[in-house]
Order: sequence, then structure tokens, then C-alpha cells
Amino acid sequence: MTFIEQFENIKKKAGKLDTSALPTDLAMQVNLTDEDCGGIFYIANIGGEFKVEPYDYYDHTVMVTVNSNEFIKILQGKLDATDAFFRGLLQIEGNIEHAQAIASLAKKPAAKKPAAKKTTTAKKTAEKKAPAKKPAAKKTTTKKTTTKKAATK
Repeated sequence: MTFIEQFENIKKKAGKLDTSALPTDLAMQVNLTDEDCGGIFYIANIGGEFKVEPYDYYDHTVMVTVNSNEFIKILQGKLDATDAFFRGLLQIEGNIEHAQAIASLAKKPAAKKPAAKKTTTAKKTAEKKAPAKKPAAKKTTTKKTTTKKAATK
């Protein structure tokens, strides 16, 4: 796999993340260490605009060096970035909070509790006790009568 193919794969996965919680001035340069598809790209959130582009970012706030497969696992939430760092799979230089912010986007949401089952007894009793229909009220109409007064001479 070439760097561009791997980059497009990473960009697609990063594009699915909810980036609303990112700091507004974050620029992460990512150095991929793969032998066959190594390269450099950046992830930035500048002024609320999120970008993933295949270029060096000289004014980055954090730089991460990692294998592309490990980085994808971090983006998918399958690998904890802190664990990867302590196992030597990930190197971080610069503002570690920005690296944590990117990694926290991939955290899996808490498991939802199953919805409580609804009982059907309330529904059945409501069907049994259907309200009686009232007869429609009759409409009454009034005629307006006009009388003419005799003209006086």
C-alpha cells in the first residue's frame, strides 16, 4: 500500500469523528513510520475548521510518530493512545494535551442500557374503556326579520 492510499484511508476515518470538542488552535503533524507507506501528514483544527492534509505542518502544536496501523487503531478506538505511548508504539513531542484531544475523539460511547419493556396491560385497558360518543349537538339558526315602519304623513 502506498502512502497516498494509506493517507486516504486515515483521512476517511478521521472525517467520521465528531470534532466539535477539539481546541480551536490544534495542529498535529503525524509521521508514519511504515517501511512501505511511510510519510507525513497533518491534522488541524484552526478557527473551528477541521482538516487532514498530506503535508508537513511546521507550526504544529504536537508531533506524533507512529506506525499507520497503530494510528488507525487509535482513531477507531481499538487502541488506547496512552497505552500505545507507554508500550513504545507511539512517540509524542509537543503539547500532549492536543494529542490526547485527537485520541479522545475515538473513544467509544458508553454502552446504552436496554430500554425497559413496556407492558401491554395499560394499552389493553385503554382499548376496553373507550369513551362513549356523545350525540352531535343540533345547530340552530335564527332568522333575522326586518320590519318597516309606515311612513308618517
